[in-house]
Amino acid sequence: MRIKKFTARTEKEAIAKVKNELGLNALILNIRKTKPKGIFSLFRRPVTEVTAAYDDKTGKKPEETSNEQLAAAARETAVAEETEVYKRQRDQIVSLEQKLFAQEQLLSKLTDQLSLNGLSNRSQGARKYDNRVIQVFYDTLVAQEVTPEIAEKVLEDVSAIDDESQVDIKLVSTVVYNTIVSILGPAEPIEPVRTKRTRFVILMGPTGVGKTTTIAKISSILMLYHNLRVGLITADTYRIAAIEQLKTYAEILGLDVDVIYNSQDLENHLEPIVDQNNDVVLIDTAGRSHRNQENFKDLAELLALLPDSTKYLTLSLTTKYEDLLSIANAYSVLTDYKFVFTKLDETSDYGAILNLCYLTGKRMAYITNGQNVPDDIEVAHPENITKALLGIGGAHF
Repeated sequence: MRIKKFTARTEKEAIAKVKNELGLNALILNIRKTKPKGIFSLFRRPVTEVTAAYDDKTGKKPEETSNEQLAAAARETAVAEETEVYKRQRDQIVSLEQKLFAQEQLLSKLTDQLSLNGLSNRSQGARKYDNRVIQVFYDTLVAQEVTPEIAEKVLEDVSAIDDESQVDIKLVSTVVYNTIVSILGPAEPIEPVRTKRTRFVILMGPTGVGKTTTIAKISSILMLYHNLRVGLITADTYRIAAIEQLKTYAEILGLDVDVIYNSQDLENHLEPIVDQNNDVVLIDTAGRSHRNQENFKDLAELLALLPDSTKYLTLSLTTKYEDLLSIANAYSVLTDYKFVFTKLDETSDYGAILNLCYLTGKRMAYITNGQNVPDDIEVAHPENITKALLGIGGAHF
């Protein structure tokens, strides 16, 4: 099976493209509408994107394209040939626009909160801060299940301001916003570029957090959006369903899955896998209880074979915070890692993200917010998490 994406102004036009190029046997995997973002969105129309799978033996040959498709390909090529300088300028403008919009939202929310607090101030119990502006931030963070101690650390640089008449609300908002962004740190996803050596990425974590689905999402993105060669390995042999699930995704994407049962098995597979010239190889490990030292020993042996690999600790945000911290600490003893937070769509509290990043010093890579492959995954940009923590964003960033 092969995968191809088609875009058009309407769903009907996009599906017509699929039928025209790939034939009636093509399988529609996903249909979504995309809205332009950033300052340039004023000049762009929403488009419909269709992802289709087809069999080389039954589908039409890729070269059998219509004039319309050739023209579309030419337009895509022209866009791809933008200079690096222009791309950087565009990204800077979009980033600035997003920050300004976030600042406006934050100031608006803060003003509303201060008005409400002013009316109900007498009915409230003891406050942490005499300054109402700072108190609003504190209450907002604690309501998001940020621990009181970490909320105080976030507000440390502004907490010395006692006189409300001396408070520059915009300045306080900026300091708090930037402090949280700094704690979260820059996202560290897989770099979508070709390298001379095959890169190995290992997903670890407890059972039931969505490691296998997350691997399918990341694989799809690397292949569909960045044209990288991807390999898959599963070491989750404790659950037959996990192997079959990954094999199903792999078949749709046109990939093979290597199944390994122990570290020796992995060692035997490494050379053939490297010979396949994959850009990235994703490894799905079995769910490990952080209290089971024997399981951790097996995982340690596997990790030792790939010392230069990137490790992602996958955690569900529906897990109790105390357990998340215990899991994170246990895996910290085993190896260095970056966070993948799953099931964001099943909670409205994001404080655990800030707590874990602050206490462990680890960076984020991805967040997932649903089961759809590959759509329900995003790079964990700290600005988006910060907006959610301050009440100006939601689960679907």
